[in-house]
Amino acid sequence: MHNTNRHFIIMGMLLALAALASLYFPLTDRQQSTLVSIQHFPRTIGQWVSQDLPISAQDLVILKTDNVFLRRYQNPRGQKVYLYIVYSQTSRSAAHPPEICYTGDGVSILEKDHDAIAVHDPHLTINAARLLLKANHMYQVSYYWFKVGNKFTSNYLKEQLLVAYDTLLGKRKGSALIRISADLDHDNEKSASQMIKDFADQMTPQLLQYLP
Repeated sequence: MHNTNRHFIIMGMLLALAALASLYFPLTDRQQSTLVSIQHFPRTIGQWVSQDLPISAQDLVILKTDNVFLRRYQNPRGQKVYLYIVYSQTSRSAAHPPEICYTGDGVSILEKDHDAIAVHDPHLTINAARLLLKANHMYQVSYYWFKVGNKFTSNYLKEQLLVAYDTLLGKRKGSALIRISADLDHDNEKSASQMIKDFADQMTPQLLQYLP
């Protein structure tokens, strides 16, 4: 059997078992979903101070959760990054690839690759997906990854398998999508990417603390 087909079959079996497990642990899910509110996520990270930005009602319907925020963080130098986090302990559809929303909003994805974000934790490296975006005449670089428990991945299928595995064990630690973006001015793509990495490094301890 072809390896790709085998992987899809295994994934389908795990997701089916996860669905059955979610029926077996319904009360646990409802109790856990009320314990974690990411609105408590720090509004100040180092010298970065944030301002909440609105999220459309349509996006909330798609996400199937209101445990989400979009914030603009700015440092004393006037640099800005946009942090978007959605978190759920009961819905696997909440954390989905941002490409779905981008294309639906008319944003063009010019490039997609992967880039590692080094953090101070010697046992942790964030392997993020990196997108170069265009909306009208504006350009933006965006990094995103998924978090399941203490595991990070930029691969959506792997994130779904991690959630399914935790569900089978009755853990349901929850899953999150983390996205950090920055606007591009004067073709500063390299410096914008480095700014996002620096912010992600400072933010990682808060991710581990506030998103179990």
